[in-house]
Amino acid sequence: MVWFFVIITIPLVGAAVFYWRWRRVIDAEVAEGAAFEWAHLQKHEPEFLAGISEEKFREIYALVHTPRFPGYVLAMTVTFFASLPVTLGFLVGALWVAQQAGIVPEPVEVVRYVRFGEIEQLQPWECGIMCQLDIVEAYSGFYYFFGVLAAWLGIVAFFMRRFHRHRPGYLRDEIIRTRE
Repeated sequence: MVWFFVIITIPLVGAAVFYWRWRRVIDAEVAEGAAFEWAHLQKHEPEFLAGISEEKFREIYALVHTPRFPGYVLAMTVTFFASLPVTLGFLVGALWVAQQAGIVPEPVEVVRYVRFGEIEQLQPWECGIMCQLDIVEAYSGFYYFFGVLAAWLGIVAFFMRRFHRHRPGYLRDEIIRTRE
């Protein structure tokens, strides 16, 4: 498990460095665009910018025009892998509690009560009792798969709700909102 996180950490750190460098380039381009837009609005609509300083205008412009989705994707990906130990620990604990409470049947009981064919008349391609036991024991992998999938869907739902809740409006709307 430790090697998994070591192997995953290297590309995540690489992605974070790439995002950081990309964000610096984007911030420079947004600052340049803010300067042009400030000059344009000062020339053509100075009354619209009354009460807004140039620094505040740059902040508003950056809020509106800076791409937010790549940062959210990086945060989701890091959260996916950081949540794996907690998710798997929770699933193991939940399975243990369910077994102690008698909710989950033992694989031997499932094979005993659910027949996949008549044992006495097995064909060469059919499965015997040991084979059936292996199949039933492998079903627990689906439990972990869907548990991790549910946790990851919860993470995506959290980040996407946050992404849309904090979405800025158009530049004019944000300037008006700041003035109020």
